[in-house]
Amino acid sequence: MKRSISLLLLACLCLGLLCACGGGDSSEYRTDVSVNDIAAAVDTAIEAGDNMASVDANYILNRMEMDVSDYAEYVVKINAFGANVDEYGIFKATDEAQAAEIASAVEAYLQMRNDTWMTEYMPEERPKMEAASYQTAGLYVMYAVLWDEPKAAAFEAFTSSLQA
Repeated sequence: MKRSISLLLLACLCLGLLCACGGGDSSEYRTDVSVNDIAAAVDTAIEAGDNMASVDANYILNRMEMDVSDYAEYVVKINAFGANVDEYGIFKATDEAQAAEIASAVEAYLQMRNDTWMTEYMPEERPKMEAASYQTAGLYVMYAVLWDEPKAAAFEAFTSSLQA
């Protein structure tokens, strides 16, 4: 009997610990940060200077096949000078369901970019595109097409900007 009670208590304790460690809960992150403020932090972290330019909703719709008209906020920046494919985007959803939809759309966009890459076009940039990734933080989704070190700095700026 004592053994059964001990096992039951141990199981409840383990279950409680698992529930406490759940990741991705939007309550872990702020919801009041402007994507432009996050982008400014990212630009500083990657030392973008004036090299990154924001694109409009039409570009995002036509190039990325994402309709941002009902997103809370968004910013997508691409390399404006030089010959590289540096790019990142930050999207703020209206709720967690939309955040999941945005993450799926970003994943599809990155896959499309890889699937349609012309091997003779800037072959030195191909590894960067292949390593492109995204992260979610509550209502926010960010993707980055950057080399490893600046990409890590960009994602660090992203999550740091949203710490509750």
